Amino acid sequence: MGSIEYAKELAAKKSLDFIEDGMVIGLGTGSTATRFIELLGERVKRGLKIRGIPTSKTSKELAQSLSIPVTDLQQCPEIDVAIDGADEIGPGLALIKGGGGALLHEKIIASASKRFIVIADSSKVVTHLGKVPLPVEVIPSASPVVARKLAQFVLRSTIRRLKNGSEFITEEGNLILDCECGEIQDPDALAASIRKIVGVVEHGLFLHMAERALVSDGVGVMTLFRGGSHDV
Repeated sequence: MGSIEYAKELAAKKSLDFIEDGMVIGLGTGSTATRFIELLGERVKRGLKIRGIPTSKTSKELAQSLSIPVTDLQQCPEIDVAIDGADEIGPGLALIKGGGGALLHEKIIASASKRFIVIADSSKVVTHLGKVPLPVEVIPSASPVVARKLAQFVLRSTIRRLKNGSEFITEEGNLILDCECGEIQDPDALAASIRKIVGVVEHGLFLHMAERALVSDGVGVMTLFRGGSHDV
């Protein structure tokens, strides 16, 4: 088995098979998505004509540094394909995303895309979601109320903080509550319950959104489909 970094490289390279001239591309956030953007920039330098819609300021700055033309949903409300990573990939391509704090924009871009393709190393594939914390973006003033209501679902939440101890603030000025869930047996039910809480902006459960996941163990790339089938 190859290294995790090389696995990310292989998955990112495979995703380029879905990119064509003239497309509008959703540019994800995170280490694997970063490698995709870098590889996409190499293609642009060789003449590929595309436009990118980033999911974060970090991705936007990277794309611009690589001379990838950047646009937004005002100019292009429909995206041909979005390429992004995931913190966990569960059965049916249920995902947990948002470890980088860009979950709101990531979900907006994914929902606006004709095709949403996930790229990841094989360590991200799990039998049940919930090994990593589930991010929930909340209005700052509502965070105590939201945290109390999340506790009713046996979700212990903590406010995400930076290394210096200050609160992590999203690009929209919100807080993120990281929730320890344990094994999530019914992601749809949990997503619906969180969505009902007043003060919640968005959560990191991405359900019924991904068309496929390109997953690499550092040797090859396997394609996982929503229905549970896969190709090598």
